[in-house]
Amino acid sequence: MIISVVSGKGGAGKTTLAASIAQVFAAEFYDLDVDAPNAEYFLKPDFSSKIPVTQPVPIFSEELCDGCGICTKECRFHALYRIMKTVYLSEPLCHGCGLCKMVCPQQAISYQDSLVGDVRSGYSQRTKNMVHVGDLIIGSTRGTYLISEMVKKIDRDKLSVIDGPPGNSCAAVAAIKPADLIILVVEPTPFGFHDMQQTEQIVQQMGKNYLIIANKAMSDASVEEYFKNKPKKAALTIPLDDRYHEANLKGEILSQQFSEIYRGLQQIISPELTRP
Repeated sequence: MIISVVSGKGGAGKTTLAASIAQVFAAEFYDLDVDAPNAEYFLKPDFSSKIPVTQPVPIFSEELCDGCGICTKECRFHALYRIMKTVYLSEPLCHGCGLCKMVCPQQAISYQDSLVGDVRSGYSQRTKNMVHVGDLIIGSTRGTYLISEMVKKIDRDKLSVIDGPPGNSCAAVAAIKPADLIILVVEPTPFGFHDMQQTEQIVQQMGKNYLIIANKAMSDASVEEYFKNKPKKAALTIPLDDRYHEANLKGEILSQQFSEIYRGLQQIISPELTRP
């Protein structure tokens, strides 16, 4: 089973809770927040491998290409453009689909691998399982590709936790897509609720089973008031507590330090693990 932990905005506590869920259930962990992965500071894995991830990109033979422009017209991602009789590639837009090579009448296009990022893997004594961290090359726009490649490696026969990117981008959707259960973390503020609604719509449109956790709540009453007329209620409310904040600053996993966090996560998620 795959559990994806997501949030509509950064700073909601998504990574904090993803690390706790992995600890409670001794789950394999995938940090797919590839632009800024930081779950390792909680999980403290002993990294033992680093595997590069590459994406095929087209190269053009100067001898064979006659600049006909068919490839630029057919490219669905507008990654190719022509100036005079020369075709150029905008690599960040390329999806490596191979269509340009297929349509080239001169057979002037071949492919070479371009580095997208790396995946570091290691064992965490804190969760008693493996941790996999995706590192996107700085400045790259191909985070979705790196996430998709990491997702392919997930063993569905195991319990795995994904820490997805915040927001509602293609990368965030790529982290939601493989999940059997979504944990939607919301910071109970006007901004947090607004962004949560967008993520919730995506999750609903994808037909995903999901739970909402209201994190850093000033009061239970404010959370209850927001969800009063909503069909989906918060399954768990975690208060804004200085003890939790101090534990975060020290890189501690909340579920290891606070029994109420451990019990709360266990109570709301355990029934979902046995759902047919």
